[in-house]
Amino acid sequence: MYRDRRGVEYDPVPLPTHEVTAAVAVDARIVKRPAAARKPVPVYTGTDGAELAQQPRGHRRQWNDRQWLAFEEHRSVEQQSSKEDEPRAAAWVVRPHDPAPH
Repeated sequence: MYRDRRGVEYDPVPLPTHEVTAAVAVDARIVKRPAAARKPVPVYTGTDGAELAQQPRGHRRQWNDRQWLAFEEHRSVEQQSSKEDEPRAAAWVVRPHDPAPH
């Protein structure tokens, strides 16, 4: 999208393929760039639980039973390991250095 000094907004018009510019007013400046098209993620066909956990949620509709089992097993292992790795409290006592004992 482009906007000129008067505030009029212009949408670029596609030109023939041999042209390299957009047809807008000469004094217009770019105010917003079009969003880049995302590259679609291919559907994962393997049974690695860690890889399945990183796939988009929309891909889950296409999973087979073996993939669902691998995903659920990965999730349960992750939950179990997070319970085992509970945070432990630590305290450091810092005392000033006293070179001469009293």
